[in-house]
Amino acid sequence: MRRFFCLLICSLFILSSCGYKVHGTRQTVPNSIFGNGTSTVAITKIEDPSLYPWINYYLTNAFHTEMNFRKLAKWEVSEKADYHIEIILHKFDTSASLTDEQDNTLLNTVNIQMEVRVKNIRENTNWSTGILSYYEYFQLITEVEAVREILQELVYLSFNAFENNF
Repeated sequence: MRRFFCLLICSLFILSSCGYKVHGTRQTVPNSIFGNGTSTVAITKIEDPSLYPWINYYLTNAFHTEMNFRKLAKWEVSEKADYHIEIILHKFDTSASLTDEQDNTLLNTVNIQMEVRVKNIRENTNWSTGILSYYEYFQLITEVEAVREILQELVYLSFNAFENNF
């Protein structure tokens, strides 16, 4: 029995030295620019220079999904929210870099620059992610799929910036 306890204690020391931690079942909300997760947020503006009519809906849905997943704040549809979010697409370039004999696109190039501005209505303060840029080549997928992947990555980078509140 004593040998069992020695083995158990040694294994706990080894696991803790590797960085493993034991946590309870209560999930904590990470610190963010929105506070402790009880504030309300609304998207009040999206500036989109592209010719795709679906981008506003796609960005709104991606922001809602990521905000709910990370539990940073609650969504409010009206202007009564504690925080107002503005999404500005500064640059939106797509092009077919390589085509075959039948003029089918084999390589898409997508370059998007996005900035997210957050206004705290109660304290009348502003915060910005700065201009987030993402540029990538995509093979054998449509331009629409490539744009969606880039936008999803930019939304992810925005939320990382929200949580990196120094």
